[in-house]
Amino acid sequence: MNFVKENFFGFLLVSSLVLFSVILNKYLSNNNILISAAFICILLGLLVGNLFPSNTKIETFINFSLKKLLRIGIALLGLSLSLTELYNYGSISLFLIVINIIIAFVIIKYLCQFFKVSNNLGYLIIMGTCICGVTAVIATSSIIKSDKNETSYAVGIVTLFGMIAVFTYPYLANYYFDLTPDLAGAFLGTAIHDTAQVSAAGVIYSEIYNSPEALNSAMTTKLLRNSFLIILIPLIAYLYNKDNDMNVKKSVKDFFPLFVFGFIFFSFLRTIGDGLITDTSLINHWKNSLIFAKEISIYCILFAMVALGLQTNLKNMVKLGVKPLLIGLAASTSVGIVSVVYLI
Repeated sequence: MNFVKENFFGFLLVSSLVLFSVILNKYLSNNNILISAAFICILLGLLVGNLFPSNTKIETFINFSLKKLLRIGIALLGLSLSLTELYNYGSISLFLIVINIIIAFVIIKYLCQFFKVSNNLGYLIIMGTCICGVTAVIATSSIIKSDKNETSYAVGIVTLFGMIAVFTYPYLANYYFDLTPDLAGAFLGTAIHDTAQVSAAGVIYSEIYNSPEALNSAMTTKLLRNSFLIILIPLIAYLYNKDNDMNVKKSVKDFFPLFVFGFIFFSFLRTIGDGLITDTSLINHWKNSLIFAKEISIYCILFAMVALGLQTNLKNMVKLGVKPLLIGLAASTSVGIVSVVYLI
C-alpha cells in the first residue's frame, strides 16, 4: 500500500506522457513522418522536467522506472532472440569493444595531461564512455575516491553526449548500415554510452525503420560492453592502488548489471521453447506469449525514456567546464568514428 501511495503521482505523470507519445507517434506515422514513441518520450520528459520544478511526489517513480522497469524491459528483450543469435550479434562487436576501450583510454589520458585535468576525472570519463555510462561512473568513483564535483562532471558529460547520440545516431546508423540491421545495432551498442540511451536509440531505429533485429543487436552489444565492468573495475583499483581487495569485490558485486544475466536467461528460455514446442496449437500460444513479452518490454523501456528525460537537467549541462566537455566530445567522437570504420 505504501508503494502505491509513494508512486501514484509519478505513475500518473509518466504513464500519461507515454500514452500521449504512443498516440502522437501513430498519428505521425500515418502521415509518413519518421519518428518513434521513444524519441517523443524523451523529448516530452525533457520538456516537462525542465519547465516545471522537481516534485518529490514523482521522483520515487522516476527512479523506479530508471532502475527497475528499464532492467525488466531489457531482460525481457532476451526472449526476442535465441542463444545462437545472441552469439552471432556478440561476435560482431566483441573485438570492436576492446578497440574502443583502448583508443578512448589513450585519447582521454593524453587530453587530461594536455588540459591539466585530474586523472580521476579522466578515468571516470573513460569508464562512462566505454562501458556502461552513469553506472560505470558511479562504480569507478567508489574505487578511485573521486570527489563529488568530479563525479558530477563525468555523469553530466556522459549524459550530455549520450543524449545527443540518442537523437542523431539512429539516423546515422541507417545512413551507413541501412541494409544490415545487425551492424546498425552493433554501431548503436558500441557508440552510445549509457544502457538507457542505447535502449532508446535501439527502439527509435526499430520503430522508424521496422527493424527489430537492430534493437536485438544493439542490446546484445551493449550488455556485452557492460560485462567488461567486472574486468575494468579491479584493473582501475589496481592502477590506483588505493583500495584493498574487499572494497574491489564489493564494488563489482554492487555495480555489475545483473540484468545481463536476466537477458541471457530469457534468451536461453527462448531457445529451449523453440526447440521443445512442436505442437501447432502450442506453437501459436508460444509465439503469442513472445509477442506479449516484447510489448511489455517496449513499454517498460518507454516508461524509462520518459523518466530519463524528466531526470535530465539542461541547466546543469550548461554549467560544465569547457575542458571536460572537450575531453568528453573527443572520447564520444572517437568511439563513434572507430565503430563506423570497423563495421563498414
